[in-house]
Amino acid sequence: MMLTAVIVTAAVLGVAKVVRDWLILRQVRAAMEAGTPEDRVRIGMRLAQALGGGQPGPSPEPPAGEGVTPPR
Repeated sequence: MMLTAVIVTAAVLGVAKVVRDWLILRQVRAAMEAGTPEDRVRIGMRLAQALGGGQPGPSPEPPAGEGVTPPR
């Protein structure tokens, strides 16, 4: 009985994680499609940091000479 409870709990947690990840990726995709090229770079860098890639620290600055559109 205890083994069954453990297996069911693991399955439920696994499904919940997959659904959560899918929802997050759906939001990221919508933000990437709606953003400017600079926004896309910034989103990609933050996503890479969140997934364990990239360097820790503050958000990267946009490339020199390119303006960033202010939030509206």
